[in-house]
Amino acid sequence: MFATPVRRSLAQRFGMDRIALGLVMFVGLAAGRETANAAPEPVRLRLGTLAIDGSRYMQDILSLSKEIGRRTRGSVQLDWVSGGRLGDEPAMAELLVRGKLDGAGFSETGLIALVPRMAAFQYPGLFQTYGEVDQATAALEPVVRDAFAERAMVFVMWADLGFSHLFSIDPISSLRDMISRATPWISMPLDGALSRAIASGRARAWALPPLYTLAIGSLEPRRISDLRYRYVVGGLVFSRAAWSRLTTADQAAVLAACREWQPRLRESWRRETERGIAALQKAGVQIYASPAAERAAFLEAAAKSRTAHAAQHGLAELTEKIVGALGSR
Repeated sequence: MFATPVRRSLAQRFGMDRIALGLVMFVGLAAGRETANAAPEPVRLRLGTLAIDGSRYMQDILSLSKEIGRRTRGSVQLDWVSGGRLGDEPAMAELLVRGKLDGAGFSETGLIALVPRMAAFQYPGLFQTYGEVDQATAALEPVVRDAFAERAMVFVMWADLGFSHLFSIDPISSLRDMISRATPWISMPLDGALSRAIASGRARAWALPPLYTLAIGSLEPRRISDLRYRYVVGGLVFSRAAWSRLTTADQAAVLAACREWQPRLRESWRRETERGIAALQKAGVQIYASPAAERAAFLEAAAKSRTAHAAQHGLAELTEKIVGALGSR
């Protein structure tokens, strides 16, 4: 006599459980869809640079950053602090080491502040063509990446700051004369102290990339050598801590974008350098065409000096690898 009520009770309870279960599943699925549809917060990385707003360098940097954002579907955003507002490059390097900055676009000055061995790339006469630069930097990139990894940094790509040329305010009689006049300033890092010395007229001759000289302003150089005195390396570097905030997929996307854009940016900046030289000529700066004998003498002396200096300052191994990557000129 209890069979029917019991069956009803079980059926009723079972029906209610199905309804409750259905509601739970509906709420769970809805919450899942809401979570899946909600875009995760992008990883925003704060980077520093001396590049000036509106310059070709800064325009290209922002274009690359936009491409990185596109390839990572907005999950990686690069926020640049431009114009040296974070200080000079050694100051930015210190911020990077202390975890106060996520990355930076450096010239040789900042790269050397992080990894002193990078000074091997700045020897006079080491490179004479952009082809040699490309050949050596491609061959040495694994070595450079490892060197930065030792300092808990990630070297992402090379930048191109161009060749330093010799400039002189005063008349010069030869390439040797020009180098002699520039000697007090020629080994100074590319920083504010050198710019102030040039702008104030204390430096009567110097070696800088043409675009650097144009950026200083208030100058009256009368001569620029056709000799490519030395090459100024540059690169984009992240701290390992900042890099680890990216997913593996986003790291791969950033590296792929930089690998693809590196030659494009180099070409753009090299064209800008040639425009800079043309602008200097238009302003009345004369190019000193060094005779072949003077150039040969310079390269021979530079090689001897490089070998001795590298051996004395612990740069011999990397210097030899760079020279070896060039093969026979």
